Amino acid sequence: MLRFAKAFLDIALWRKSPAQLPASVLLLCLVAAAAALLEVIGALLPAAPAGEILTRVALAVLLPLAFAWVVLAIARQRQRFLQTGTALLGVAVLAELVLYPLGTLLNIIGFEGPASVPLGVLLLVGLVWYLLACANIWRAALDSRLGLGVAISVGYLLLSMALEQQLLPKS
Repeated sequence: MLRFAKAFLDIALWRKSPAQLPASVLLLCLVAAAAALLEVIGALLPAAPAGEILTRVALAVLLPLAFAWVVLAIARQRQRFLQTGTALLGVAVLAELVLYPLGTLLNIIGFEGPASVPLGVLLLVGLVWYLLACANIWRAALDSRLGLGVAISVGYLLLSMALEQQLLPKS
């Protein structure tokens, strides 16, 4: 499993592409389970917004996979779905391991204190890193330029944020 964690880190740091991952349904399911588990844990963290855990899991696991399927189908690259979906979820798991604790800490200390500024900057840097890692995955999956990968990553982020606002209760 550490081999795959290193592979996801290498993808996130642009040292590898999703093509180096095996096209495996089992691996996709394992990474999806890890993403779901982290979403459940994240929902239970102190100062986390209350909400339906199943909806959160669906937004964290099913939405990116459905989005990837649609984008790859439009680009006529459906054969890359397993590797692309696995890479997207694997990088999301890495991002959650960094961003969830930072977000929780920021929620606990509040947004007005002096310590909130460096935490907010770290959170922003982590989000930008995640978007660029996903852009690299899309660039590789679609054999395109980075600009298209960034556009798809930002488009997905906006879609997921809009759906979260509609489907999850406000706290």
